[in-house]
Amino acid sequence: MTEHKVWGAVLILCLGSRLMSAVYYIEDLDSLRFALGVVDYDVTKLQPHFPAYPVFCFLAKAIYALTDRYAVAFAVLGGVATFGIIYFALGIVQLKITTPLGLSAAFLLFFNPLLWLMSNRYMPDAMGVAGVLACCYFVAKQGKGKAGLGFFVAGLSLGVRLSYAPMLLVPLLLRLKERGPRWQFMAAGVAGLAVWLIPLIAITGWTELTTAAQTQTQGHFADFGGTVATEPNFALRSLGLFESIWADGFGLYWAGRHVVTACTTVALLGIVAIHGGAVVRRVDRSVLLSAPFIGCILYLGWIFLFQNVVHKSRHVLPLLPFLALIPAFACAQIATQGPRFFRLVVIAFFLCYGYATLHLIVQHKKPTAIAQIHQYLVAKKSAALHIASVPLIKYYLASQALQAVYIPVRDQGDLYALNTLDDTAELVVIGSPLQDRVPQATKTFYHNPYVNRMWSELTVYEY
Repeated sequence: MTEHKVWGAVLILCLGSRLMSAVYYIEDLDSLRFALGVVDYDVTKLQPHFPAYPVFCFLAKAIYALTDRYAVAFAVLGGVATFGIIYFALGIVQLKITTPLGLSAAFLLFFNPLLWLMSNRYMPDAMGVAGVLACCYFVAKQGKGKAGLGFFVAGLSLGVRLSYAPMLLVPLLLRLKERGPRWQFMAAGVAGLAVWLIPLIAITGWTELTTAAQTQTQGHFADFGGTVATEPNFALRSLGLFESIWADGFGLYWAGRHVVTACTTVALLGIVAIHGGAVVRRVDRSVLLSAPFIGCILYLGWIFLFQNVVHKSRHVLPLLPFLALIPAFACAQIATQGPRFFRLVVIAFFLCYGYATLHLIVQHKKPTAIAQIHQYLVAKKSAALHIASVPLIKYYLASQALQAVYIPVRDQGDLYALNTLDDTAELVVIGSPLQDRVPQATKTFYHNPYVNRMWSELTVYEY
């Protein structure tokens, strides 16, 4: 089979698999904001929140206009992004997909659990990774045309996922440092930026956009963003970052996980032990000084200090394509040169890795804990329903047209105030029980935290 036919098959697999695994419910608060943004784009209403993600939302809205299903729109973009990630990751390291190493890398990226989950989630992260890799790929090419395209893609990608920008700085600056048409490169980058920034300003308004930017930026770095300013425990941040890469990023074993993940881990450790030396020998000075490697180190420092690595695993996503090349190389070496027993270990690793991912994908199609609560409360159909919860849960439920009297709970004092409610009110408290009243019913909802870290366990107390 020719290389073009293989790539055609990969594209079909990426689109088909992501459409088959599309989720038809709102799984968390961020997904809600993007779903609302596709239906009614308005940054001032946090639909979605700043930095507005205009390129991603425009594409999702265009597909939504054709299909009338925003779940399908997000799945199609996720499938295209997955293909782009595989294509450009192999292109950066100049691998042909028809080689054993190329096939191993493609398999590990296609079945990567976090990449697959994020390609179906109503969020732009997977497409943002594809944009970063495309930029690195084109910028490294000889000839001003392709390099200029890389700068244009960089400008565009800022309208997909702004927080990935630190990963682009090194490739762009190193290319500008070389002799060449620097002003043309910079103009291409500005053109890519202008494609989405000018329409965004026209739609939102300059004053409204700058106000949203200031509010969100201040909140992210000093309030709710999970940065080192609000969560300064370096040990906790290090553990969260490692778990995000090890367990979420590659589906490896962590306390409480399925036994298959332990099998994957044992097989992978055996593979690395067998051919780890060969991997290390390939890492010479040129690799350590390459733009993608330095960009990964810079990005790693950025997310460690300024992203919520303790509670959200998705920030490690741009690192995974490069990290996947390490086990891919070891597996390819064994597959082509290793003894039969070691080849069986590689097969076992691929089977366990793929099974663990597919298991998560099947679980992803089932509603998350908060989505289950929404379904549960909708089924009540009670005119006397009163819901007490933190403001974020209130926003999630109210935005999906759940009719009730909402009582925001910000501290213990708000819980005490619920005792003054009329006896005819059907009170539901989400999260924490009342201290001096015994609930008539208690129900706890769960989902796998490795499908989605947010609100993986929530309890409803009915009074």
